[in-house]
Formats: sequence, structure tokens, C-alpha cells
Amino acid sequence: MKRAALIFLIFTLAVSAAGCGMGADIEPGSSPLGAYSDRGEKVETVPPRNEITMVFYEAMDFHPLTATNIENHELLKLVYSPLVRLNGGLKPEYVLAKKVEIKGLEVTVTLKKGLKFSDGSAVTAEDLDASIQTVRENPASPYYSRLTNIEKYNVKDTRTLTITLKEPDIDFINCLDLPIVKKGKNVGCGPYKFATEGGKRVLKVNKHYFEKPMIETIHLKAPKSEKERQEMFAVGLLDVYFDSAETEQKFAGGKGFSTQIYPGDNLLYLGINCREGLLQNAKFRGFLNRITAREKLVEGALLGQAEAAIYPYQPHWYKAEQSAANRALSDSEKAAAIKELGLTSEENVLLDAEGNPLSFRLLACEENEMHASAAQAVAEGLKIAGIAIDIETVPRADYQARLAEGNFDLYLGEMKTGRTLNPALYAAESAVNFSGGVFPELQQAAADYKSGNLLLGDYCKVFDQYTPILPLAYRGGTLFASADIGEFKSTGSWAVYGDITKLITKETEKSI
Repeated sequence: MKRAALIFLIFTLAVSAAGCGMGADIEPGSSPLGAYSDRGEKVETVPPRNEITMVFYEAMDFHPLTATNIENHELLKLVYSPLVRLNGGLKPEYVLAKKVEIKGLEVTVTLKKGLKFSDGSAVTAEDLDASIQTVRENPASPYYSRLTNIEKYNVKDTRTLTITLKEPDIDFINCLDLPIVKKGKNVGCGPYKFATEGGKRVLKVNKHYFEKPMIETIHLKAPKSEKERQEMFAVGLLDVYFDSAETEQKFAGGKGFSTQIYPGDNLLYLGINCREGLLQNAKFRGFLNRITAREKLVEGALLGQAEAAIYPYQPHWYKAEQSAANRALSDSEKAAAIKELGLTSEENVLLDAEGNPLSFRLLACEENEMHASAAQAVAEGLKIAGIAIDIETVPRADYQARLAEGNFDLYLGEMKTGRTLNPALYAAESAVNFSGGVFPELQQAAADYKSGNLLLGDYCKVFDQYTPILPLAYRGGTLFASADIGEFKSTGSWAVYGDITKLITKETEKSI
């Protein structure tokens, strides 16, 4: 659905619902008098509350290790705590784990003392073992891919689990944010537990958790459709609404709300056919990377819900501070690069050695509206830089076939890179490497980094030498929350609801 249509739909739903007696209070406008809104409505102060309402689909799978529905997947993190969690900078923070030691292929996980499940029983390494086993037996699990590097694992003692990896990965700790479930029972050890109140399912504070949440009760509702979920939030029947950023969501009318943007691990990139022409030249690919205008893409087609990227890892990653600074070319640097590449510029059009204007085909999938918009934004940016781009938007089946055939110059792609450095897009024999290029030194640099023998900044320098793809941006998501909800302490898109234990509601006003 296009943005304008979606905004209109939500506005229509909100107004319709408000007029159908659903009982939601409309946030009044500001007033210089303080007691009345701009519309002349009288308002009263509403004190902070200790309960909120969230979405939960009980009819769907709600096992914390296998649930794929995004609302269930995120809410269950409040009931089942992980060993570690990742903050907005992709930096691991200990939750149930006291420490995680990585030495070569060997990983040792040690639990904190005194941890208990919501039923009062102790959390042990046996529960870690069982949780990992559940994930490994369910390929559809959202956590499955992050554990594929495990060769074997075993319980050392009550609080210690040892893991042997297939390949070194200095950042493997980032993959240990899976929820821990009691062995043999669906019981968690998070800040909340499932309970029943008035015959309805709710979340109540888990008295055995090591930190008491400020919000005592979370009421759970199950909308019948996505439209109804939007409507319920718009009129105040839900307190939070998470959008994974496929499209922009805006709520015109209805209850006031705040927004929070989260980083994500969906890398949007330009794939490159390295088999022929100028695109065979690594220096030209590096030149393309430096002149590609990512700001227009991020603020336009991606609606500000993304972070520009020039390397194949999350730019919010705390280790990115060590990376080489690949800034945009200045006019003099661009002129020097054009000369070195044997190109010329006439009336802001780049010409090859034969005097032909530079032009490339950019392949995009027509079923993905956001990708089509992103392709257009990239093409417009390169046109300003003097390079013509012919966008070819084709059905998904044709798109996949042409990638396999190498029938493209550039293509717009997207991939979840995960929680550690992922070289799949340029690795030899990789199923997603459509470039036709082999980059052994770059693969080795990635392996050296993952082994702890190379700094991320040094890996970036090798990436710049080859530039097998053009990273564009990492797409994020948006959390909408009722106006009276304090800020969720962000732990990145890997824990949308952040540190719920510190969440509070604020004093507000309502119409009377």
C-alpha cells in the first residue's frame, strides 16, 4: 500500500472508530489557558498508570524459540530472558549470563548465581542446553541461523555450558540473545509471567526476576487483522505499535503518540556484475561507492527509517568506530579519480575512453514497491554524478533468473546480515554471490577479522580495494507508543521493547 493511501486509511479508521463509541479519548490541542484545548474542550489531569496494553496472538505459535509472528516474537522476550541482549550499538550486554569467554573455537558461557524461573525453580546450564537444542531442531525458528556455526555443546556444570564452533567468530556472543526456556516446560525467567485476570490472559510481574518492572500489568489484545491493529492504536486501545519499516506508518487523528526509530540488520545494497566492462575494474567500483548519494535514498525512498552504510555491517555497531572513514569525494578528488580511470566529463556527463556516456542497467524486483523506489533514488543520485542508469523492473521469477544468469549490470538486493560480519555476498561458491567475481583476499580479511587477527578498520581497507558490492543502507523499524509512555530504553531492533523494567507512564491530560 502506498504511503498516502495508508495514511488516509488509518485516518479514516481512526475517525470511524472514534465515532462508533469505542470510548477513546482524543488528545486535546495545546491551549494558552491551560484548562481548555484550542477547540474549547475542558481537560483534566490523568495520573500515571501502572498498566499498559499490547498485542499478543494466542491462536498463533507462542513458543519463544519458534514463534515467527513479529508481535508474539517481541512480546515473548518480556517473559523469557536471554543470555545476553544487544543494545542499539550492537554491543552485547549480559542478562542471564555472568560472562561469555571466546578462545578460538571454544566458547564458555557462565550463568549468574541465583537465577530463577517464574515457578521458583533454578535456571541451570541444562536449560541452556535444551533451549539451544530446540532451536537447532527447528529450521524455521527466528534464532536458527545464528546458531548454525555451532559444532557441538555440552553442560560442564550447573552454571556452565561449553560450545565448540565450526569456524572462529570473535563476535559469536552477539548470537546468544536467544530466550532461555525451562527444560521440559514452557516456563520463562523474564521480568513478566503469563497470568489470568478477569478471565483474560495478561502479563504480571515475575516476583523471581532480579529487577522489578515499574509497570505491573500488561493487558493483551489480539486484533483480527492488520487494519484493526492500526485502528486500535489510533484510537488508544493499544499502547504500542511496532512497524518493521516495509512502509511508513502514520497515525493522523486519534490518540497522541511518540515514536522511536530502531536500527536493523536488513542490508539494502547494489549488487555488481564484475564480469565485463568498467565494472570489472575494482577502482571504478570503489569510485561508484564513493559517489553514490545515500542521503537521498535514506530520507526519500526509505522515509528516514534507515542508516546509510558504505560497509557490509551495521553502521551503529560499536566496533564501527574502528573502521576507515570512507567519506564522499570532494570535487578535486572526483576529478582526479575520473582522470585516473581514463574517463572524461563533459557537461556533467561521464564518458568512457571511447567517448561514450557511461550507462548501466539496474535490475529491481517489481513486487517490492520499496525496492523500486530505492532503485529510482539511486538512479537519480548517479545521474547527478554523471552516470545514466536504466532501471529494469521485472517480476520476481524473472529477477531471480536474471541474477542466476548474470544478466544485469547492477541489481538492487536486500539481505539480513545477522549479528556478526557476514561475507556471503562476495564469498566464493556462495548462493547469494551473483557478481561473477572471486575475492580471496577479501574473504581472508573477513576470516582474519572473525578470528580476532584483524581490526575492523583494516578489514574495511581491504573491502575498499575490491568493493564487490555497494552497501546502501540498513533499514530499521519504528515503535509508536502512547503519549503518556516514557521512552523505551532501546536495545536495538533485537529487543524492540527495550528494558521494560524501567518503563514508566507519565501524567497527561484528557478531554472531559
